Amino acid sequence: MKNITFNQLQLRILALLFILFMSAVFSYRYFVELPKLEASMVKLSERELSTLTSSIGSSLDILSRTNYDYAVWTSSYDFMLTKDNEYLEENFLENTFTSLKVDGFFYLDEYFRPVYTKGFHHTKLTDLTFSFYDFKKNPGNLKILPAPTIKNEVPFKNGFINTIYGPAMYSATQIRDTSMNGENRGYLIIIYLLEQYFVENMSKNTQVNVKFLNNEVDTYIMEPDDWKYQKHLQEVKQYTDIGLYDENEGLVTVLRLQYSEGILPKLINAQSLIFIFLMSIFIYIMHVLISNFIIKPVKGFALDIKKQNSCDAFAPLDEKHSVRELVIVAKNINQLIATVQRQNEILAMQTITDPLTGIMNKRGLMKEIELHCDLLIRENIGFTLVMADIDYFKSYNDSEGHLEGDLALNEVARVLNDECKRSGDICARYGGEEFTLIFSSMSDADLNKKLNDVMSAMKNLSRNHPCSPISEHITISMGAASVKPSDVVDFKVSVNDILKVADNGLYQAKNTGRNRFVINSLSEKSL
Repeated sequence: MKNITFNQLQLRILALLFILFMSAVFSYRYFVELPKLEASMVKLSERELSTLTSSIGSSLDILSRTNYDYAVWTSSYDFMLTKDNEYLEENFLENTFTSLKVDGFFYLDEYFRPVYTKGFHHTKLTDLTFSFYDFKKNPGNLKILPAPTIKNEVPFKNGFINTIYGPAMYSATQIRDTSMNGENRGYLIIIYLLEQYFVENMSKNTQVNVKFLNNEVDTYIMEPDDWKYQKHLQEVKQYTDIGLYDENEGLVTVLRLQYSEGILPKLINAQSLIFIFLMSIFIYIMHVLISNFIIKPVKGFALDIKKQNSCDAFAPLDEKHSVRELVIVAKNINQLIATVQRQNEILAMQTITDPLTGIMNKRGLMKEIELHCDLLIRENIGFTLVMADIDYFKSYNDSEGHLEGDLALNEVARVLNDECKRSGDICARYGGEEFTLIFSSMSDADLNKKLNDVMSAMKNLSRNHPCSPISEHITISMGAASVKPSDVVDFKVSVNDILKVADNGLYQAKNTGRNRFVINSLSEKSL
């Protein structure tokens, strides 16, 4: 063996240490740091994808609620029989399309024949002529209509469809009267065109760049029947494509999500070379720096991401990191968390709030009734449910117009809501001009006083009603159902029975002259 000098040995040892160091650095970066960063970026991409699909679903829900408000309405139900032009002139002005942000209303009878159709671009303010409802030419479009029923329910469908003006979102609902009953008289379809302003709104809500993909792509991560369900991403990409399909599983359009951070750092770059050069000179010092400023922050960041996955509530990530990429990713995740929380709050309020009056809607009311029924069963806390209806409101709308009618509804809602003074009292809009009040644990004498107070408050409102045969001002009739612990049978109490008893009292009040109230007990079953 050839002898070597100390300097040569030292150089060889340093070279060996350098190689080992290089191997350790690149191994750590390749097998530990980059996979963790990739996992964080994939999780961020998945959340952005989930937010977008939730936003699309929210747009469909809003369109369906608008469709429901028009389709489940006695005036619409009567129009399908009478073909009254007054109904059209009152409800389908150009500002109807702009205020509701829709591009078409289509009334079809039970034989799928058009009764009234109108297309109007709500942003360009131009007339549109659609042909998708010509089912002889487009038989496949029949699938957008729900199966009709004569039961106490409202069949509906929503989704996406191709039109001569491009892709569109639709909602189709069977036309019913306000009580969701009656014969089948046809369907109402509402169309909303998917254009540039649609993806611009999606981009604002999701904090990612969303655009229509005009050219055909090879694959989509979404299947025709589950576009709204999130799929797990397998790798970091700069974009994700979502295919929107119609009822015939035909592609309507493709949305591309362009992520803000979709490229992993390179394994070797200028910074890495400088870093390696410095490490070859100051091995021990750089070892300490790596441990304190790279390894620990990445581990802490990955741990924060892991905690987010195991928590029910979101919490902002720490944005104070020594690594720039981690700061960027942490800021983007925090922006996404804030957007998701804001959207969840908005959606939660929208689902239980009446958009016209600002009080609770029927969906929220039904939950409150079930809650009071549970308290009745578990804690013997009785309650009273009151159905209130504005007297001769149709005549008021006909004489004063729907704008004044909406103002009257708001004022009546305010008066009724002001009478719900206790924390457990509820005021909700049941539908149309009908409201519902819930008073918890109230004696018969207190209930009579409370309802008399309501009648007095309505009298003090003093809103003129020129067409009322019973009063110069707007009045209401009320029917109350008093529910007591003795009404519980086998730990059950029927919500439908409660509503029917209150509704029966309302009809008694109307039949005996209106502008009064009638109180019935649930135990009497005065149905």
